[in-house]
Amino acid sequence: MGQREAELRAGRSLKSFCQQTPCGTPRLLKAQKIKDRWLVDFETPGGLYTVAVNRSGDTDVSVWDKNPAR
Repeated sequence: MGQREAELRAGRSLKSFCQQTPCGTPRLLKAQKIKDRWLVDFETPGGLYTVAVNRSGDTDVSVWDKNPAR
């Protein structure tokens, strides 16, 4: 799987995730390949999201707090 396909799969996965938990409009930040999977990072007004895309096409969304308490 190439970078473009990983970004498309990640975008669809995040869109599905955001239907259940409102996220805001995502903006693609970067994609990087680590071993046999892609990590695709997105930013929204409310948070940061990383979508792991495995070689099989399975995805997993991680949510990061954009404004952690200090």
